[in-house]
Amino acid sequence: MVLGALDATPGARGTEQAVNVLFAFDGDLNPYVDVVRAGLAAAGRPTDAGTDKFWSDALFRHDVVHVQWPETLFGWRAPTADEMARLRRRLREIQPRARIVLTRHNAVSHLATAKNAAIFRELYELVESACDAMIHMGETSRAQCAGQPHLRGKRHVTIPLPVFDELYAPYLNVSRAEARRRLGLPTHRKIVLAFGNFRNDGEKKLVESTWRALGDPQAFLVAARWHSPRTYGFSPRHPLCLLRSMRQAVRARWRHMRLEPKRDFTDEEVALYFAAADAVFIQRLDDLNSGNLPMAFLFRKAVAGPAGGNIGEWLRKTDNPVFDPQDPDSCRLALQRALELAAAGKGEENHAYAMAHWSTKQVGAAHARLYDELVAAQ
Repeated sequence: MVLGALDATPGARGTEQAVNVLFAFDGDLNPYVDVVRAGLAAAGRPTDAGTDKFWSDALFRHDVVHVQWPETLFGWRAPTADEMARLRRRLREIQPRARIVLTRHNAVSHLATAKNAAIFRELYELVESACDAMIHMGETSRAQCAGQPHLRGKRHVTIPLPVFDELYAPYLNVSRAEARRRLGLPTHRKIVLAFGNFRNDGEKKLVESTWRALGDPQAFLVAARWHSPRTYGFSPRHPLCLLRSMRQAVRARWRHMRLEPKRDFTDEEVALYFAAADAVFIQRLDDLNSGNLPMAFLFRKAVAGPAGGNIGEWLRKTDNPVFDPQDPDSCRLALQRALELAAAGKGEENHAYAMAHWSTKQVGAAHARLYDELVAAQ
């Protein structure tokens, strides 16, 4: 069942008492939950939030408990065995009293390493098994879950990522020229933006190899959150690191690349980066979703991204180019095509699509309908 493209009328409870919803999530730099809650508020559905409430008696005042990333229940870290036991008890306490909803942001945690991958798999499967409904951001995610024994009998719905239209509304009229001036970027080049934390060397190699292969002397790459703030500093214990860092910085400048340190951005700064770009390159290797896609559409940009996951699904549906991260020529052709589409006005088409299907109000209303239907069926 796809809820994201339906009309904005929340569903089954009508004039009855509104469903009480708890988002088991603490506010952080990812605006997704705040945006969904704003959409619910616009639908007349104020919500509560906080992991502290998940673990307290305040939880039982709610009809629906909505979990996002399961690891956030433990402060964005791997839980211990004792904490997993505590979570099992908590979920058993919730199940007779409230409906549990899980949004499938990732197939596996981004925090998983060789050392803790098993505990994260156990955590995800535990919450998935306990939920009454799972929200997917695309049909690809639903297909990945089909046939999994622990997900039999669950309700699966598709609600796309919101386009963040209301959050960034104050900055949508900033011109490309003004954004470039404020960020100190070239005014007459074709700027490609790769935004978001670079999580591993594979993502960096993807961007570097694609950029070398593109070889467009008029193009300029901005890679935000590329390296640690200390990467280009001097360490008495590792003096050769400074030489390597300087060499990389010189090489990047020569190749028309601006590699920026990891830091927190204000909403206005995020908007400036997207406003300044001609095209957006999504540098993920095997991620399921990316907020860079709706952000690029909101700011009227053409996009090139990986063919896998929900990312590739939505790019194909909207005729934006996709690539195989393991095929350098595929990556080059996709980025080249994105720049061509940008020049032809594809960004306007992307914006229109996003506003027609992914607006904050639509996404909020789709959540409200799901909650109503789950509680009505209880």
